[in-house]
Amino acid sequence: MKKLFLAAVLSVFAASGFAQSAGYKIDVKVSNASLDGKDIYLLHESNCLDTVKVENAAFSFASDKNLENPLILTMRYGRMSTNVLVDNGAVVAVTLGDETVWADNGGINEKMMNVINGINAQASEMRNAYNALMQQGASKDSIQSYLAAAQNEINTSIENAIIENKDNILGAYLLSMTASNYDSVESLNAKVAEVKYASTISSIKAEIAALEKVAQTSAGKMFVDFDGKNLDGTVAHLSDYVGKGKYVLVDFWASWCGPCRREIPNLVELQNTYGGDKFVVLGVNVWDKESEFKKALESEGINYPQLYASDDTEATQFYGIKGIPQIILFAPDGTIVARDLRGDAMKKLVAEKMGE
Repeated sequence: MKKLFLAAVLSVFAASGFAQSAGYKIDVKVSNASLDGKDIYLLHESNCLDTVKVENAAFSFASDKNLENPLILTMRYGRMSTNVLVDNGAVVAVTLGDETVWADNGGINEKMMNVINGINAQASEMRNAYNALMQQGASKDSIQSYLAAAQNEINTSIENAIIENKDNILGAYLLSMTASNYDSVESLNAKVAEVKYASTISSIKAEIAALEKVAQTSAGKMFVDFDGKNLDGTVAHLSDYVGKGKYVLVDFWASWCGPCRREIPNLVELQNTYGGDKFVVLGVNVWDKESEFKKALESEGINYPQLYASDDTEATQFYGIKGIPQIILFAPDGTIVARDLRGDAMKKLVAEKMGE
């Protein structure tokens, strides 16, 4: 599993375990008067199950339908949301305020509170220690060493909580929060097999699908084509560049992405040094607004061709891309040489290939 940094406070609500009766009930009191009269939505994944209004600083959701499996529900109000884990017979009492309080007679949500509070305490300690090290002028290596150790402790806490709750929805929920940290289909599938209900959660299924795409587009695999647009709006394809007899360094990026823009000088340097019959850099703009993309081309002094692919998600879906920049080097025949390239390591690899 990759290192996990949980700096943000996680607001989580969980319901109790199995009970005799079907359905669930969620009773909520709110201390924020501005919510009175507001709509509260209850969602399961992307489906809205119910809508209620806050009246007299309270609202509730209830269902008498039998649940085949426990559910991860989300109460959404304005820009805020709160997750609720329910199973048959669950009765959850929640108070929303400066601090969120809920009760289920010692059930899973109280376990959840302990887990999340423990993780948040570790994250807070890590932030404080980091700030102290920075103020003391500690070396970069010592700071990185501390952060690595602290992050490993957080990972271990989450992993232990998953193992302890592998037979209930709490373990599956925690795994859904950390599934993106797994590096391979095999490792995530192995964990899913250990954790009851994990296979029913769509976010985990999506992570598995993305990892499968990464495996299908790993080093040695042939490129997968997709469509986009040239700067003049005409239709363009990845295959207009890849598989045409030269090395192509493809940068999936967006104008709003800071790390993407920090790599651009390296890409400009590589294009200036090697661009020609044997090599070209290609930018593939994703998850972006076309106007902002074109502004960034000028402000960053980009000197290599671009393919605008932000009108749909094929480009990132086909390559299992969950974060950018994603920089991939393709060989002259279209096979993938390497993924996840950055900085000096990227420049070294290109230099090696150009020296062949």
